[in-house]
Amino acid sequence: MTRLLIVGGVIAVVVLAIGLIAFGWYQTQIKPLGKTVLQVGTIKFSLGHLERRMELTSNESTYYQGQLVFSLADDTLDQLTDEALLLQGASELNISVSDEEFATEIKDRGGVSEDAEAEVYATAFQQQVDESGLKESEFSQMVKAELLEKKVFDYFKFLVPASEAQIQASYMLLDSDAKAQEAVTRLRAGEDFTVVGEGIENAQPGTLEWTPRGGSQFLPEDVETYLFDEAQVNSVGEPIAVGSTFYVVKLTGKEADRPLDDRGREIAAQRQFRAWVDELSIVTVRKLSEEDENKAITDIF
Repeated sequence: MTRLLIVGGVIAVVVLAIGLIAFGWYQTQIKPLGKTVLQVGTIKFSLGHLERRMELTSNESTYYQGQLVFSLADDTLDQLTDEALLLQGASELNISVSDEEFATEIKDRGGVSEDAEAEVYATAFQQQVDESGLKESEFSQMVKAELLEKKVFDYFKFLVPASEAQIQASYMLLDSDAKAQEAVTRLRAGEDFTVVGEGIENAQPGTLEWTPRGGSQFLPEDVETYLFDEAQVNSVGEPIAVGSTFYVVKLTGKEADRPLDDRGREIAAQRQFRAWVDELSIVTVRKLSEEDENKAITDIF
């Protein structure tokens, strides 16, 4: 009897220990995944959903390597925010995605013919869900948002005027104020932009061809605003500091009403699309803590 009591006691201790370990694992690894880390209007995103989208993004892109992995969570939250805004705001423009349009997209992605039987469609859909690593509802939401984005962008592209203000410029990125001041002095003395750029260590010169506002992808908004609103043609302005980088720019041309080419129309449409998204009156709340972010990165990588 004593022996049975001892064995029973040992088993009870082992079971209790396993239970405590399992409970601890649930509390630290599983339970946090259900926490809401983002809410956009009525749409909520859990930490688990965020992790799955982060992993999908990481698998589809080689960008997030090294230290850049630490920007993956914020970038993914930005993407999820835009998707949720589109899903709830597109109706303001009387734009929506029908079930038929969604089905057509799934068929196109899966190489399924339009008249395929329901079973073939269902198989293709499930395969795409499985490959994404997302839950079915998450995958459907993502695809619908992508379709809405294209529709809304096309809407704004249709509204783009035939012409608008455009500029062209030369610019130079430098890593110190002293180098930027040297560049300004030499340029104002009449030296060529390329020659000056090649003669200053680590300088990165470039040119901006005719573009509307929002089209200078290599220049920060502050620099672009200066070029459009303050700069005088053929004059070299004072260096503009943005973080640890100094920009020296020279406006080489400006037209108040220049016809937009195809690239210009894309830029103008994207600018209006972005402005519309930013102005949507839908409340967005981020609840991602540093601990949540660290867990997401650890779980994925």
